[in-house]
Amino acid sequence: MQRERARATARTEAAIETAALREVARRGYAALRISEVARRAHVAPRTVYLHATTKERLVEAALRRRADALIGRIERWRPRSESGDAVLGELIAMHEREYRAETVLLETLVDGALPRAVAGLLKELDAVRLAIIARTLNELGRQGVLRLRVADAIALAHALLSYPTWRTAVTGPGRRRAPRLIYGALRSALL
Repeated sequence: MQRERARATARTEAAIETAALREVARRGYAALRISEVARRAHVAPRTVYLHATTKERLVEAALRRRADALIGRIERWRPRSESGDAVLGELIAMHEREYRAETVLLETLVDGALPRAVAGLLKELDAVRLAIIARTLNELGRQGVLRLRVADAIALAHALLSYPTWRTAVTGPGRRRAPRLIYGALRSALL
């Protein structure tokens, strides 16, 4: 019985967090209303307040949980291939997959207008992403396959794989071709 109660609580918490993220993405943080979050999560407003006493805490908890999960997935990523071309392709595919999986989180963070504590999550995500790019390109540099200095290669890859760049590429004229275009640009510059 306790396990079922714990599962129900976890489902309710997940529904509330998802509803909060969708409402922030839809209306923006300033226009977020707890009553709308409750309606979207199919719970009473009191239930939302039991999980978070303020909208800032609600949004911070929802974004923190999603960001922590994303950070964990990015930190665990390792290329499977050995060749520079394949490793670069895998790095871009990972960025595309994670961007598409967490679009609501990333769009909310990139749009800004969030409390300072919440806005710091984007810096954390960026630091982890930069570390993966640096680790991967340092390895390619040790293999001797980079045409640029490693520091310049890291800077270029960081710029082309940043979340605002993905946002522009995926929503712009390139849309579905955007990952191939980014891959082509990085491949021709780096390898």
